[in-house]
Amino acid sequence: MLPKRFEEPADFKWGTFTDAGGAKIRYGSLQPAGESKGTIVLTTGFREPIEKYFEVIRDMTDRGFSVWAMDWHGQGGSDRYLKDHPQRMYNEDYKEHIDTLHQFTNDIVKKSSGPLILMAHSMGANIGMRYLKEHDGVFDSAIMTSPMCDIKTPGFPRPVAQMLVKAARLGNFLGEYVPMAGDWNEKEHVFFTNKVTSDQARYDVIPEIYRMKPELKMGEATYGWVLQAFNSIDILHGVNYLQSIKTPILMGIAGNDDIVDSAASIRAAGLVSNCIRIDVPGAKHEIWMERDELRAPWLTRVSAFLEERLGQQAPSPKKPKENNIPRPPKMG
Repeated sequence: MLPKRFEEPADFKWGTFTDAGGAKIRYGSLQPAGESKGTIVLTTGFREPIEKYFEVIRDMTDRGFSVWAMDWHGQGGSDRYLKDHPQRMYNEDYKEHIDTLHQFTNDIVKKSSGPLILMAHSMGANIGMRYLKEHDGVFDSAIMTSPMCDIKTPGFPRPVAQMLVKAARLGNFLGEYVPMAGDWNEKEHVFFTNKVTSDQARYDVIPEIYRMKPELKMGEATYGWVLQAFNSIDILHGVNYLQSIKTPILMGIAGNDDIVDSAASIRAAGLVSNCIRIDVPGAKHEIWMERDELRAPWLTRVSAFLEERLGQQAPSPKKPKENNIPRPPKMG
C-alpha cells in the first residue's frame, strides 16, 4: 500500500493522443485548487511512468501551478516500440521525442496566463535541452535534474561499449538487451545496492506501482536505446549547441550520481547561456526521490525559481570566464 503522498491525486485527469508516427501517447494533468499561476510540463527519465511523480506533481500544484505530464513513446502507459517485448527499453531517434513534446506542448496542454515551464529529469532533460535549442521561446524557463549529458557504462569502458553497440547495429540485434540487462525482476530491486536514491520509501514506489499496474513494468536498456542515447549525448556535447540554448534553466546536479556523468552536466551548465546550477551534495541520481534532508532544500530553491519566473524575468546569472569553463569530459 502506497503512502498517501504517492497515490494518484483524486482530481488527476488522464488522456491520450497520437503522435506523428502513429504511436499512442499517454498523458495526465492536475490543476491547483485556486487560479493557476503558470503551467508546468513534466517529462520523466529512463523507463519512468507518470505515476512515479505524483508526489512532485502535488508539490507543484500546492504552489499554485498547473501540471501536465507525458509518458515518452516506449515506456509508461504509452505504446511500446517492441510489441513482442514490451518491457525492453528501445529507441529509434530522440528527434521523435522532441517532435512529440512539441505536439504535446502546443496541441494538448491547456496553458494558463502565467509562464510555461519545462520540468525534466535525466533522459527527459537530455530531450528537454535539445527541445529548448530547437524550439527557442516556447518555454519561459526550465527546471532540470541530473540531465543525461553523458552516461556511465559500468563494466565496460566507453570505447568497448561503443564497439558493442556498433556490432549490434551491424548484426541487426539492436532490440536485444545489453549484457546483464533483462525484464523487470522485483527480486533485483534491492534498496541497499540501488544507485538512484537513499530514501527507502520513495525507492519502494516503483514496485508498488507495478503491482497495481503490471502493464507499466519496464526492463532495462537494449543496444538500440544505448545507440540513440550516445547519438543524442554527442549532439549535446557541442559547445556551440549548448551556448545557443537561451531559455533560463535551473539545473540540479546530484553529488553522488552513478547513472549519468555529473562532470558532463557541470560542463553543460557552464556553457548554457542562462543556467543556474544547484549542487545537491550526497544526493544520488534521483534528486526528487531523495530523502527529505536532501530533497527539501532543492524544493525550496525550485519554489524560489518559480516565483522569480512570475511577473518579470529573473536576472541572468553571470557567465564564468572562458578559461573557467570546464573542458569536455573524456569519453573513454
